[in-house]
Amino acid sequence: MAFVIYISFSAILLLLIVAIAFYLIGRKIGRREGTSQLHYGPPLAGMPAPAPPQKATPEV
Repeated sequence: MAFVIYISFSAILLLLIVAIAFYLIGRKIGRREGTSQLHYGPPLAGMPAPAPPQKATPEV
């Protein structure tokens, strides 16, 4: 025996509107997060560079 599932047009329309709304809201949030530049911690430009390694002189 087969089951018949009734899906009303209003339910399909509601799901379509909700899906489009979530898509547009997510795209807006994604673009806003992509343009913001968050920096965690102090900038690294003020730190001095480490000294180069010294060659060991052979002891005689």
